[in-house]
Amino acid sequence: MFRVPITWLTVVFMGIASACVNAAEQPGAASSTAASSSSTPSKTQPRPSDSRSDDEKAARELLDLANQARAQAGVAPLQLNQALSQAAGAHAAEMAAQQQLSHQFSGEPSLWQRLTANASLRLDRAGENVAFAPTVEQAHEALMHSAPHRENLLNPAFNLAGVSVVRSGKLLYVTQDLAHSLPSYSGEQADDAVVHAVSEARTQAGRGSLRRTAMSAARNAACSMAHAGSLDGPQLSGRHELRYTAFSPTELPAGAAKAVAGNDVQEFSVGTCYGQNSHDTQGMFYVVLVLK
Repeated sequence: MFRVPITWLTVVFMGIASACVNAAEQPGAASSTAASSSSTPSKTQPRPSDSRSDDEKAARELLDLANQARAQAGVAPLQLNQALSQAAGAHAAEMAAQQQLSHQFSGEPSLWQRLTANASLRLDRAGENVAFAPTVEQAHEALMHSAPHRENLLNPAFNLAGVSVVRSGKLLYVTQDLAHSLPSYSGEQADDAVVHAVSEARTQAGRGSLRRTAMSAARNAACSMAHAGSLDGPQLSGRHELRYTAFSPTELPAGAAKAVAGNDVQEFSVGTCYGQNSHDTQGMFYVVLVLK
């Protein structure tokens, strides 16, 4: 009698704060409990053959099933992202080659490094489900019946997905990379977003509006910080000079909001610059706010 292989799966979630007052921080991983953190097919299961192939149809089916589950839960669908799919594909192929589930093999970049390798993506959180199963349906059912995997799939904070299925013998090796992407801003749009945040902080504090003055030195300082991946730099003239990093320019850190709301401030200048470098792989907006 044919014996159906057991489905194995693992999950990982990575989250980072939406804004930082100090230098940019690397995201920290928090692995949820799962059926197995690193597994291989048991001796009673069919062993994968050396013949491996990407199964794009199976990947699309898995994404459709995930979005159907999200719709039933009242959550917006995940949008397929090609860059995330490429990252998922490379990892699924590695799992198939190793005949093992893992979120990071020896010599392989971390999940966050894999997902942010494409500089056009601006992400502030990410998660990953991996599994192997004989069929797409079995893989999806196993994921949905595991609390941490289900939480990843139904997480309303995620809006992008990369899904890959690699067929190896009688097994499908599955990687689902999930992420939340931030809006892209031009330099002027980022400046305007900070200006709006300053205005909102003044309004909430019951203060009048501030005059905005042009100051190219603020933009130059912000870009210098972004290039260096550091908040250090020459001081600019002003009553207060605030330097901080943020994943989105639409929000002020608490310390900046308090300074902006002060009654000794009459005008301000702002400079923003987006940076992504070896010290700051996820990418950040570096902001200089000069208050006078």
